[in-house]
Amino acid sequence: MVAYTDSLGFNKGTPAYVANYTDRLSVVELELDFAKIAAARSAAGVAALGSGDTLELFTLPKGTFVLNGSAVLTKAEGAAANIDVGIKGGTTDFWVDGFDLNTTVGTVGGYADTAAYLCTSDVVVLLTLNSASIDVAKAKLQFAVVNMGADQGTIPSA
Repeated sequence: MVAYTDSLGFNKGTPAYVANYTDRLSVVELELDFAKIAAARSAAGVAALGSGDTLELFTLPKGTFVLNGSAVLTKAEGAAANIDVGIKGGTTDFWVDGFDLNTTVGTVGGYADTAAYLCTSDVVVLLTLNSASIDVAKAKLQFAVVNMGADQGTIPSA
């Protein structure tokens, strides 16, 4: 198992929130195209991701309340493959556990009731590969988040 922090083949951004009271709820999305990730890693001369490897996806800032997270399959792998999505240094399958990358496109995976999480410090969202040679699938990760640390500003009067 190797812990990677690079962003080869995907846009590793940092969620940013609008600083006003009415727009504190957001959806953070990240598209993972494993073919692009594999090609970028190969072109850079970096080892391919393998079973048990982890990849840091992005950091949620302190004060973020995550209502839930999920994964949506947008392209099947064509062979047995699955992933987990969770918290670095915590529960590594907190939001998504054993998501099947070789099932019907459009399948959604995640927990129905127990995935709310308050970030009391900056939290790194972590991808764990549970299968070797994931290099075809595409999945969209989605997190419904509330910015609890924002300047609440003025609540407009009626």
